[in-house]
Amino acid sequence: MSVLIIEDNVSLATLISMYLSGEGIENEVVHNGFEGMARLNEREYDVLLTDIRLPKISGTEIFEKAKTLYPDMPVIIMTAFGNIPDAVKAMRDGAYDYITKPFENDDLLKTIKKAIEVSSIRKENSRLKQYMKDVNTPRMAGHSPAYLAMIKLADTVAPTDAPVLITGESGTGKELTARYIHGKSRRADKQFIAVNCAAIPEQLFESELFGHKKGAFTGADRDFKGRIAEAEGGTLFLDEIGEMPITVQVKLLRFLQESEIQPVGAGLPVKVNTRVIAATNKDLKSMSEKGTFREDLYYRLNVFPVEVPQLSRRREDIAELVELFSKKYGSKVTFSAEALSKLENAQWKGNIRELENTVYRICILKGQGVVAGEDVPTEASGDFAYSMNMVLPEDGLDLEEMEKTIIARALIKFGGNKSRTAKYLNIPRHVLLYRLEKYDME
Repeated sequence: MSVLIIEDNVSLATLISMYLSGEGIENEVVHNGFEGMARLNEREYDVLLTDIRLPKISGTEIFEKAKTLYPDMPVIIMTAFGNIPDAVKAMRDGAYDYITKPFENDDLLKTIKKAIEVSSIRKENSRLKQYMKDVNTPRMAGHSPAYLAMIKLADTVAPTDAPVLITGESGTGKELTARYIHGKSRRADKQFIAVNCAAIPEQLFESELFGHKKGAFTGADRDFKGRIAEAEGGTLFLDEIGEMPITVQVKLLRFLQESEIQPVGAGLPVKVNTRVIAATNKDLKSMSEKGTFREDLYYRLNVFPVEVPQLSRRREDIAELVELFSKKYGSKVTFSAEALSKLENAQWKGNIRELENTVYRICILKGQGVVAGEDVPTEASGDFAYSMNMVLPEDGLDLEEMEKTIIARALIKFGGNKSRTAKYLNIPRHVLLYRLEKYDME
């Protein structure tokens, strides 16, 4: 327990300090606003007890500073009878209580002890909120430019209430990104409600999102809040939003604009504070131009677009992802360089979802020990025959151009290191140098 006392009356400040010390309450005393500000900049106290009228810096200014630095710290204002309106205003602005001079010692002690209890409760609530925030923020892994660019956008938009449209191929981790944004937001300790728009029958869509009143339609035997209201204070994630019926899109647009919904069968709209994050693997702009998705809703959702890159654009993250997934499934295996190389060179048309399932399968089959190259499933081996599986054009193929492309991509893969590139291509270094000179690729 610690109390900071700011009082310019030295005798009164000394008496208060001695009394609190006698009651086992640690305290510090300063006699002006400057010293008070300096102490607050150094540390947080359980309670701040300050006179409202101080020389140079007023108690009101100190209270405002304390509120900014330590929102959970209760502030008690000491005031003379004539300054009560100032103290009342401070309470309206968030001060815990005020006490009028002259006061009884018992009254002061009672007020401070209650404030200390409140401080303890507030700090515990803050710890719980932080814990919930940590729990709700999924573990992400990667260091590739594409991944870091995506995370930077997610971190930028997370603290706001702006709608977010997450785009990307199937299996890239759009819902995980949505949960990451929610976990980094001020809503992290509230609900994250995920709705798969492709899984809801069209006739039930409106009721599922906006709720309904009992008797609104056949089978409505009770009131239902709806997903938007269930996510009150938190985040609603609309996955595959391109599958949402046009008739429901109109109502969703109204909710985004007005922050209110009208359940089926209800007479009046209801205000709801819910953030919306949507995701799609479709081209909503193209759909809006064709009339299969509302253009106004597209622009309302696309306030802040976040693209999740496909795994082929972040191959340098695969080793980290493999480690993450193997730990997730409690495996005792480690991956050899050969196994990692094969995983890094596979096509992964199913993106991260396919990689995770493959790692899970390997962990189950291997159990423990080192995963060798032959332990990697054939379909994910990244061998030449698999990676070059393609349809040959009817009008011929320029083999020289193909060789140049392969060499160029290999050089990029190894950062221009010619020795590693030659080893990777299974040719002597002098042969690679000859090819580079031949194709004018130096």
